[in-house]
Amino acid sequence: MEVFKCGLDSPIVETTKGKLRGYYFNGVNIFQGIRYAKAKRFEMPQPVDAWEGVKDAVSYGMICPVLSQPMPAGEVMTPHRFWPTSEHCQYLNVWTNSLDKEAKKPVMFWIHGGGFFSGSSIEQECYDGFNLAKMDDVVFVSVNHRLNAFGYLDIADFGIEKYKNACNVGMADLVEALRWVRDNIAQFGGDPENVTIFGQSGGGEKVTALGQIPEAEGLFAKAIVMSGVYMNGVVDNASEVDSKAFVEKIMDVLNIEDHDVEKLAKVPSAQYIWAVNKALVYFDKQGKKVEWA
Repeated sequence: MEVFKCGLDSPIVETTKGKLRGYYFNGVNIFQGIRYAKAKRFEMPQPVDAWEGVKDAVSYGMICPVLSQPMPAGEVMTPHRFWPTSEHCQYLNVWTNSLDKEAKKPVMFWIHGGGFFSGSSIEQECYDGFNLAKMDDVVFVSVNHRLNAFGYLDIADFGIEKYKNACNVGMADLVEALRWVRDNIAQFGGDPENVTIFGQSGGGEKVTALGQIPEAEGLFAKAIVMSGVYMNGVVDNASEVDSKAFVEKIMDVLNIEDHDVEKLAKVPSAQYIWAVNKALVYFDKQGKKVEWA
């Protein structure tokens, strides 16, 4: 018999910022759409503000916008989920069969595929963590982060301090998500000292990248790379377009005078995507590719 529970008093977990209410289904506690960070465009992620009362965590959070409309493909073999998007997409999900903070279960931290430009934590139905939590006795975490021009646009040459790491804020989101796991996962029955990061394709590339980021040191104990490696000599991740020229072209499309990146940071998301695509086409006609990695 299937059992579902979502009540005023359970399942509720106390995080460092406040209480979250998830739901229980067939032996697994599920918490969806947990906001692990906040960030302005091109800027580094920051911890979320604390709250009073209990926040619901029973719906998936927003996913990062992609630069082209996703199209259903191969749905019989690999069913997909299509979901609302926002550049404010720092959300993660947790599946666990225990809320005992002394349980110390292994933690699996899943990074989705899609290169550095597309995908989400819920893009494929197989990204659901229910079976791993129920049958393999682990705490499963999946995460969204900034992608493409929202997560990896290089504007360092414009000399604005708060934007100096814009080309890496997508990876910085993942580091911030791992910090959230370190600080909170024990409340979900997980062991913060036994976290395995794993990902497929672009997610595998991000696993290898996290292994090279000093700020990520100590936030995970193990790593699994599934058909995606990001290192010199293995794959060609070099962009053929000068980063400053690319950003200037985006601003030219938007008629931003004096190439003021402060104004670029305030352009509505849809208009920003439109301009990025115009710039991509411009350089593509010159035979030059832009590689978001």
